[in-house]
Amino acid sequence: MKMDWQEEFNQAMEQFGFKEPKPLEFRIHYDDHGKIIMCSMCEHPDSDQYLIVDRSVYDNYIKYQVNVARKKLEKIDFDIGISVKLTKSSHGYAVVKNHAGLLLEKDEVYNNIEYYDSID
Repeated sequence: MKMDWQEEFNQAMEQFGFKEPKPLEFRIHYDDHGKIIMCSMCEHPDSDQYLIVDRSVYDNYIKYQVNVARKKLEKIDFDIGISVKLTKSSHGYAVVKNHAGLLLEKDEVYNNIEYYDSID
């Protein structure tokens, strides 16, 4: 049987001591209450409380918790139902210019400041 180039390459690399890397397995480890305590993609710890997930879930594990009884991930609902619309203003909340998420305290001094106020 004729080998394709990939098999031939891997065989040649094995002769030099290199082996084909194992595919990554993304795991989310959890405690008895479903809280995610660790993520791993290689050199996994000895544990039977984990779920195998895809890369997207692994990268965003903070948005999930584990339903221990069902051994399934559940998305956490962070929406508390309150929203306040803001607009640029000459008064209101002081923020770092071009970084509206960085609110300044009343006694805090900063060079580049802009203001946002709520829309009624």
